[in-house]
Amino acid sequence: MMKKLIYLSSLGLGLGLFIYFYLFNFNSMSETKLLEVVLYWYTPLIFGLYGLTALRIAKTIGEKNNHAISHLFSGDDPLMLPMTIALFLVGGVIGVLFFFLPLSIFKVKRAHFDVYVSLAATAIFLVLLWLFFVLLWPSL
Repeated sequence: MMKKLIYLSSLGLGLGLFIYFYLFNFNSMSETKLLEVVLYWYTPLIFGLYGLTALRIAKTIGEKNNHAISHLFSGDDPLMLPMTIALFLVGGVIGVLFFFLPLSIFKVKRAHFDVYVSLAATAIFLVLLWLFFVLLWPSL
C-alpha cells in the first residue's frame, strides 16, 4: 500500500507540474526555460506510471505466468488489455515497444519487481529524452 501511495504521489506530482508549467505558466516562460523544466515533470511521471503498472501486473498475474508482456495481452486483467490497445492507438508500434521494454527486463515474481521496473523505465526514458534533445531538437 505504501508503494502505491508513492507511485500515485509521483504520478500526481508529474501531472501537476506539467499542468502548471504548460497551462498556467506557459506565457511567462521562455522556450529555453520550458525545455529546462521538462525533467521536473517528466521524471516523476514516468516513475509513477511504471510503478503503478508494475504493481498492478504483480498483483493480478497468475502463478503459472512470470512474464509481464504475456500478461498484458492475456485478458486476465480487465484494465491492462484496454490500456495496451489505447497505448498502441496513441503511440503506435514504437510507443508500445518502448512501453514494454522496461516491463520485459525483469521477472514478475522477483522481489520488488515494481521498484526495478520503475527505476529502469525512468533511466531508459531519461536517456531517450536526452537523445531527443541532443540529436533531434537542434534540427527542428
